[in-house]
Formats: sequence, C-alpha cells, structure tokens
Amino acid sequence: MYPLVILSALSLAALVHSHDYYPCEPCKGEECYVQPEGCKYGIAKDACGRWQCMAGPGQRCGGRDSHLGKCGDGMTCKCGKCRGCSIDRFKAGIIECDANTTPVCY
Repeated sequence: MYPLVILSALSLAALVHSHDYYPCEPCKGEECYVQPEGCKYGIAKDACGRWQCMAGPGQRCGGRDSHLGKCGDGMTCKCGKCRGCSIDRFKAGIIECDANTTPVCY
C-alpha cells in the first residue's frame, strides 16, 4: 500500500514540476513586432509571441510549444529534427532536403 502512495505522490510532484519546464513570458510592445533577418526557411511566432527563424532540413525542432524550433514550410519535425524539403528554397531553385528525404518534384 505504501509504495503505491509514494509512487502517486512522486507522479504528482513530477507533473507539477513539468508545468514550469518551459517558462514563457509573453512579449510586450515593440518586441512583439521585431522580425529576425537572414532566415533561410521563413519566420514564425513562438509560443511567447516573438518572431523566430524557422528551422531547415536536419536542424533541431520540436519540444513543448516548439521551443526547440519550428520547421519551415514543406518540412515536418520527426525525432527532434526537421525532415523533408524546404518549399521556399525549392521555389527559389534550390533543392535542399534532409539527407533521409527523397526530393519529389511536381
């Protein structure tokens, strides 16, 4: 009986602690409109409302609210890395894909 109570208490403590894992303070004023420059794969707002560069093929992504990065258009986040081909780069005549992806042209 006691191991079950202890296990339940530890599970509850882990759940409460995980809520603070990714603290996000919403952006305020001008910082909500500042867009980064030189982003090869586009830009998107993060969970806090700030603009960030999107990740490209083979780059890190995912996490809670995509705090590790969001993949650019045409790619998906699998196992913590962006997979697929960048649509924006493809439109510009640059075929840039993850090594594990076979480019498909339409």
